[in-house]
Amino acid sequence: MTDFPDILGMELHDAKALLEAEGLDFIVVETKPSKKELTEGILRVINVVPQKSESEDSNSKQRIVLTVCMI
Repeated sequence: MTDFPDILGMELHDAKALLEAEGLDFIVVETKPSKKELTEGILRVINVVPQKSESEDSNSKQRIVLTVCMI
């Protein structure tokens, strides 16, 4: 799979809704600033990486890894 919606910069709930509507499998990984902890803000997608499938089967679903950060 090389084609999926452009969700970079989107709010997490919008990105999840779009990926679910497309029937795509994804996981969410949250990251935080190293020096300052934000307690308020909106989770936004800051990185999107398709995970390589372990099998060579072209019919197997691939997973997309979404990295999000509170902004």
